[in-house]
Amino acid sequence: MSDCLHCEINQLVQERFERGNTDLVEMASMIAESLADLILLAPESDRSNLMAHALSAFGQIVLEKSGALDGGSNATH
Repeated sequence: MSDCLHCEINQLVQERFERGNTDLVEMASMIAESLADLILLAPESDRSNLMAHALSAFGQIVLEKSGALDGGSNATH
């Protein structure tokens, strides 16, 4: 495995996808549940800010990677 959590997660998702019969809605739900579990690890006082940051980053990255924003993706990978 790599030292990059992002790359490790994407590798697991890609492997599951390549096995076929993949329900993308179910996969997205499982990933969302993992994000919720991560947010719940934070102190209660930090959770709302962490959730807002995660959702903001999600929207920004989707826009960048889809090419909806000028200049292409600034994402790390």
